[in-house]
Amino acid sequence: MRVLLICGDHPRHKFIANILNSNKLLTSLIVEQRESFIPVLDKQYDNNILKLHDLHFKKREQAELEVFGDENFTFTNYLKIKADQINSAKCHEFVLNEKPDIVITCGCGILSEETLSIFPTQTWNIHGGLSPWFKGAITHFWPSYLLKPQFTGVTIHYITSKIDAGNIIHQTPAHLVKNDGLHQLSSRSLKLGFLSIIDLLNKYKLNGKINSIEQKLTGKLWLKKDWKPEHLILVYDKFKDDIVNMYLSKKLNQEMPKIYNNFNNTN
Repeated sequence: MRVLLICGDHPRHKFIANILNSNKLLTSLIVEQRESFIPVLDKQYDNNILKLHDLHFKKREQAELEVFGDENFTFTNYLKIKADQINSAKCHEFVLNEKPDIVITCGCGILSEETLSIFPTQTWNIHGGLSPWFKGAITHFWPSYLLKPQFTGVTIHYITSKIDAGNIIHQTPAHLVKNDGLHQLSSRSLKLGFLSIIDLLNKYKLNGKINSIEQKLTGKLWLKKDWKPEHLILVYDKFKDDIVNMYLSKKLNQEMPKIYNNFNNTN
């Protein structure tokens, strides 16, 4: 079974690549150069917003290093590309030469129809969000912003031309730990999803197939442009990044998302 992973270059992406490699489940790798880990904000914002923005992304860096470590890629023979090259001829040639049975994407750009046409049927995406409620971008921020941190999680789904709308293969829930902030919740929840990939691949290798369910609820597609630095005021100034504790102490709505567990279902 030949597995191609296409991912970014942040600590979380290195983690998923390395655990696949350590479990002898990685055959080839494409690494897409991502944005700066701590992006610079336009100076048009007031000092408080600038400080909150800096705090937010420094906390992201700290949480990722805490949960995923600061390892380099252990799979050294990989194709490195820029963000605008995911649908390039260079990538297409690489994929065609590698002949993967399964392609897994995690944190890369949107794939074109032409790119999808050369990928195998078993092309999965690791989405940092629970579909269908949180499809699209920045989907580990919105649950906490909406005071529903328990809706943080990971969806592994088939890739289609519609964003995060393919059949769901498996979902993992929020990993809620006392005193964790938004980014620790995000990283811990991502790690659960990443670790489940090992069992999913082994299940597919054993059976030659994998169960999935159609996404029947409409849900919501969150766009990058939906997020504004001003949203940070609620998380950090209003609630002091204490939303996980608020949920655990039952100060927030306790509604739980109904997620699909591939290992507990027979359809």
